[in-house]
Amino acid sequence: MNIGEKINTIERLVIDSSRVSRYLGYPRKVPIWKISFKLPKNCYLFRTKDNSDIALEIESMEGFAIIPSLSKEESIRRLKTLIPSADLKGEINRV
Repeated sequence: MNIGEKINTIERLVIDSSRVSRYLGYPRKVPIWKISFKLPKNCYLFRTKDNSDIALEIESMEGFAIIPSLSKEESIRRLKTLIPSADLKGEINRV
């Protein structure tokens, strides 16, 4: 199991995607999803090469992620792999 990085979700944290070529190189356009979520005060972030194309913004125990994936269900699964303690909040929108 990967060791996650413990983060404080009260303070502002912005993580840009670092591997956008993962979805730009596909033969067809991959949809981008915006997911809002709530977090506990402290949680773990499991950043790997498989999810480095996800951008995050977290502050005051809430945040949102911009996730490239082929379906809404896959975007939720990818978010939960990155931050297992994230609780979805609101609608999931395609951007």
